Amino acid sequence: MSTVAIIGNGIAGASVARRLALAKPDAFSRISLHEMGRGPGGRAATRKTRSLPELRINHGAPYADISTGKGLDLLASLGDATETYSAPRCTIDGKTGAVEPVEQDTAKAMITGRDGEMANIAGDLLRDGNDQLLSPIVTHYSSMVRGLSRGPRPGDPWRLSDKNGDEIDRADWLIAAGSGIAHPRWSATFGGEPPLVAAASEREDASLNDALARVARQTAAPVLTVLLYCTDDLANEWQSLAFRDGTLTDHTVLSKISIQPCGQAGCAVVLHSTVDYAVGNAGVHGSSSSAARVGDASSDTTREAAIIDEMLAALDDIPGLPAAGKSRYAFGPLMHRWGNAFPQGEALPQALSVCPESQVAFCGDYVATDARMGSCESALLSGVEVADTIIDPIEARSG
Repeated sequence: MSTVAIIGNGIAGASVARRLALAKPDAFSRISLHEMGRGPGGRAATRKTRSLPELRINHGAPYADISTGKGLDLLASLGDATETYSAPRCTIDGKTGAVEPVEQDTAKAMITGRDGEMANIAGDLLRDGNDQLLSPIVTHYSSMVRGLSRGPRPGDPWRLSDKNGDEIDRADWLIAAGSGIAHPRWSATFGGEPPLVAAASEREDASLNDALARVARQTAAPVLTVLLYCTDDLANEWQSLAFRDGTLTDHTVLSKISIQPCGQAGCAVVLHSTVDYAVGNAGVHGSSSSAARVGDASSDTTREAAIIDEMLAALDDIPGLPAAGKSRYAFGPLMHRWGNAFPQGEALPQALSVCPESQVAFCGDYVATDARMGSCESALLSGVEVADTIIDPIEARSG
């Protein structure tokens, strides 16, 4: 039997794990997922806190759209892992505050996770009808892989290590469900060479080197988000607006406002920055983010506070939206940086998404599929397609 280690438990990581577990459960003794965040979701994460049980904030992607034939077919097989997102959307003129409704495209399926929590998509993909993890899946949260190595012999496993160099897992196959461990931006955030790049330098695998070179040429459109939660009168002000998801036009700081009702009296609000604003504030990750909390990424907390103030001031300047001081919010404001959000450039070709000699595979929204690069749908599809590609050689090797 074989073992698989998946780095990243976003939608792509959950998708590949589910496909492998359901397709050939007897071929694996363990399928492990390592996720730096507190739980599943990746960019489709949902922020919670024990102090406010009703609070839930989808602070990366508040919903997803599924538009391809493959995606719609796959969606139909996922059962309760998703539910329809039907909240009103609009565009907002950044200068006048004028709101223009966005009509639903009937060719697309708009989805979110169970109970409106995007993280439940990734979480539920790993579970059976009794809400138990599919065998043989195991999950590791707040788990950051800082080192990768593999011996020279064909049967040597991949070894995964933490920031102290201690081994945390070993596996026959390694799947990068996200480009983080393979992309040069790792060095700027965490220091040192990207773990998979360092490991590949000790091997002579032309296919793996080609894949890494393609990933390195990709760029990303980063986003800064500010998370807020309010109750009572202020929550009513936000919920009385005619939209739940507003895309801003003609604004230099903000690109999107997401309004997310919570329970009977609460409301979460997420402000998304423009790409230019995020690029101009590189090096600030958010002190409560996984990058800082688990990965020890340095973040300028003084600048973080200034960014929050600037984004809130930009919100207050838009006519027709609630203006409120920070003290009126029961939770937040907190800042989070999505540095890998929305990959750009040429997607990693499917032909390079599996490197059988090194037993490495890639899946995520940076891998070519029928769906739009950078979308939740592309992450979902890439996981399925990589699983379908590697399952036969894994089973053959196990036999």
